[in-house]
Amino acid sequence: MHPLLDKLKATFPDAVLSVHEDQARQDLVACVEAARIIEIARFLHDDPTALFDHITDICSADYPAEPERFEVIYQLLSLPHGTRIRVKARVTEEQPSLPSVCEVWQGANFMEREVFDLMGITFTGHPDLRRILMPENYEEGHPLRKDFPTEGRGWRSSFPFLPRFDEPVVPTEGSEVSEADTKAYRSEPAAVPSSRRREELLLNMGPQHPSTHGVLRVVLELDGERIVKATPDLGYLHRGVEKLAEGLHYMQIIPHTDRLDYVCSMTNNYAYVRAVEKLVGIEIPERAEYIRTIVAEMQRIIGHLFWLGTQALDIGAMTVFFWTFREREVLLDLFEKLCGARLTLNYFRIGGVDSDFTPDLVVRLKAFLETFPQHILEYEELLQTNRIWIGRTRNVAVISAEDAINFGLTGPTLRGSGVNYDVRKLEPYGAYGKVDWEVPVGKFGDTYDRYWVRMEEMRQSARIIKQCLDQLPEGPIVADMPQVIPPPKAQVMRDMESLIHHFIIFTQGFKPPKGETYCATEAPKGELGFFIISDGSPRPYRLKIRAPSFIHMGAFDHMARGYLISDIITIFGTYDIVMGECDR
Repeated sequence: MHPLLDKLKATFPDAVLSVHEDQARQDLVACVEAARIIEIARFLHDDPTALFDHITDICSADYPAEPERFEVIYQLLSLPHGTRIRVKARVTEEQPSLPSVCEVWQGANFMEREVFDLMGITFTGHPDLRRILMPENYEEGHPLRKDFPTEGRGWRSSFPFLPRFDEPVVPTEGSEVSEADTKAYRSEPAAVPSSRRREELLLNMGPQHPSTHGVLRVVLELDGERIVKATPDLGYLHRGVEKLAEGLHYMQIIPHTDRLDYVCSMTNNYAYVRAVEKLVGIEIPERAEYIRTIVAEMQRIIGHLFWLGTQALDIGAMTVFFWTFREREVLLDLFEKLCGARLTLNYFRIGGVDSDFTPDLVVRLKAFLETFPQHILEYEELLQTNRIWIGRTRNVAVISAEDAINFGLTGPTLRGSGVNYDVRKLEPYGAYGKVDWEVPVGKFGDTYDRYWVRMEEMRQSARIIKQCLDQLPEGPIVADMPQVIPPPKAQVMRDMESLIHHFIIFTQGFKPPKGETYCATEAPKGELGFFIISDGSPRPYRLKIRAPSFIHMGAFDHMARGYLISDIITIFGTYDIVMGECDR
């Protein structure tokens, strides 16, 4: 047994119901009493042997036939020790409530609201417990419960597109509005530059698409042009991928992952198939691992080019947009040659990839890598000494390393604050452990540092791709595991047994063993994780997507307070959010 689980059990003998170490999947699991979750959370956060400072995700599962129907699952990460743990607590249908852990991890705010919204579990002590993806006046139930139909129940509201936001209580001269009344609407705002504030202006920003990187609404409270509070209103693009997945075979889910972060669909494919492979225990051929790493890094470059072009366009530099899309088109042409698609690619397969990397692709990709470093210098020449760019990015949306960790931020948003955390280094997968590369880390945690990190990451991605092309081994591109993986198409067309095998796999699916696992992948926007619960059937009992765009929006208010209205667009961009994965 892992020493951490032993200490947890010894410290809380009555509250820790059971502990388990899944050595095959490298998972640590602790089942605890729901009423004691705060004590256990504080211990896991503060104890020197634990130090689980990063809250990765909170999700839930529904077991209607069991006395304690609902299970709340906390995914925690210790950055100092490089350890993950999954803490689970059960509550009943009659009293679906447990304490909030927001006072331990600020990032739990959005995560608990999602569980409350989609499963109907309440968190006592939460500072702002209301729906987050569904509208506040949605009265048809909680979509992720097993008794909620996949096709939905309709909506009886007269104005479903207008979520309610109560008017703030604004003290005026001679009024008797108490401080408690004001706090009932919102938490105490951060300090803003001193002024004689008489009233605050409530301003809707969105849900129009331009400059918000998707259909997003933010309710701003302003003191002049200074932001007092920024309340994101999500859910305008909610598409129910997690609910749909419960009715699909594991292989049928792959195309749906393309539609999450549709700018970087290749890494979504990668993250999902890795989670299934971890659940089943599939060993991937070496050539397939190298190809996966190459295309994932191509996608990272595409994602960062898209981000740089749109961020520059938002701030006012149009030339950069045209130049970054010029290089992006070259890589999209290579994707089209590889798999026949340019945006939603559906290229990865459970156990490998769909098609091989041809010699022509290798030549064309190497030619791109020869010129790409010079193009990065061109972008930098336009921006790094541009006083408008510097004025709009330096010391804007500053977040400290401690706060970034506490909010559960990942990717360039976290590394810009000086935190050296990259899933590819902590838990190497693909060919990342076989090539030489570095993790760029910022210093000040502002928008400029996050820009710099992404620029350096493009250089490192090119470095990784070049080494992988030089080391690319021969061999199969799909694992040999007939009970899970269908035979090659050419074999299906001429062999009856292969045709029958193919028919069974695609009509009945395969059945993973009962169990659960969480698998993290370093996507361009941050840590993209898939948590899967298997009941032994061909369909996942529960699929939870840990989307970095959603997690990062949880820190939006914290990072926006005290800045100007014009900085809001910059802050949207600094996360590199895509609402397709935020409102998944």
